[in-house]
Amino acid sequence: MATAIEKTKELNKQLAKASTDARTDDVLSLLKQLKEVVEPTEDLIRVGIPCLPWYANTFQATKIGVAVGKLRTYSDARVSEMAKDMVKSWKAHVEKQRRESATKEKAKKEASAPSDTANAPSNATNVDINFEVLNDKVRNACLKLLYNSFELHPDADAQKVYASAMDIEKAAYLKIGASTVNADYKAKIRSLSLNLKDKNNPELRDKVLNGDIDGEKLVTMRSEELASSALKAHHESIRLQNLHNAKGAEAQEAETDAFQCGKCKKRKTRYYQMQTRSADEPMTTFVTCVNCNNKWKFC
Repeated sequence: MATAIEKTKELNKQLAKASTDARTDDVLSLLKQLKEVVEPTEDLIRVGIPCLPWYANTFQATKIGVAVGKLRTYSDARVSEMAKDMVKSWKAHVEKQRRESATKEKAKKEASAPSDTANAPSNATNVDINFEVLNDKVRNACLKLLYNSFELHPDADAQKVYASAMDIEKAAYLKIGASTVNADYKAKIRSLSLNLKDKNNPELRDKVLNGDIDGEKLVTMRSEELASSALKAHHESIRLQNLHNAKGAEAQEAETDAFQCGKCKKRKTRYYQMQTRSADEPMTTFVTCVNCNNKWKFC
């Protein structure tokens, strides 16, 4: 290949000079030599960037693709036709190679891809895990889905994961599905699986596997309760901001030095009050620091 590249480079130099000097016969002769020398393999040819002509990034080692591509507009029809034919032939050859390479790579990945049961906790293959124990095809599939939801917890004991999955499935079947495989049951299983698989929510997986949250409690938890600590804090921040933004026109702000900002320790603040709970409960006071815009509330 090195010899072919070196010869191609030399012919490229000669071709550039011949085309610049308008020596048409020499250009034709050099193109014929290139047809014999150049073997458009994937190693020699790099088919180009989609937004550019295919030959713009071709033959990176020799730049012969660019040189021959330019000759497609040569003044002599014999040269331009030969250049067009060469470009077309090279392109077809390389695209065929790329398709064959992609097919081989796909087959290789499929051959090495893990099976469904391998997509569970890493030590699952060392124990006897049976997903066909519930005498119902849908329930068995849901049990397997819940089990695989703990795959981001690779150090977990497979039997403990299996026991947790059984506990959750049973609770969903009894409490959500009312002992039937209905739409609510299947929706709950899918929702719990997504929450347990969330890579940003390891504490939920830990609490379930440690027994802090059992199946009956898990299936009745609201979506905000299932969320990670970071997401809960984010939602609380948005809620507080919305409360500040949603104060009615009658809730006029007043300035006072009665409150000290916990952030900058200044006492220049604005505040207003709003009834956010039942009528017999005290009003909530919303305070904003004039100095640093820090916001807090208290009852």
